[in-house]
Amino acid sequence: MLLGRRPERIRLDGLLAGARASHSQVLVVRGEPGVGKSALLSWAARQVAPARCLRAAGVESEVDLPFAVLHQMFLPGE
Repeated sequence: MLLGRRPERIRLDGLLAGARASHSQVLVVRGEPGVGKSALLSWAARQVAPARCLRAAGVESEVDLPFAVLHQMFLPGE
């Protein structure tokens, strides 16, 4: 359960409802380390079932590599 995250969950619910209706949107989740960004996104990923949810994690060492996240998501693992 995400305590104190009702406004964020409402916003994500709206975004997911739009996606189900074929309306694409973008949401940027920002915050200091440890504030619960990953927990919030994990919650959102569970809400999309049975749809497919693709996830990737950026790391600071890849900041200068173009398309690093696309590589992580779409190329076979090594």
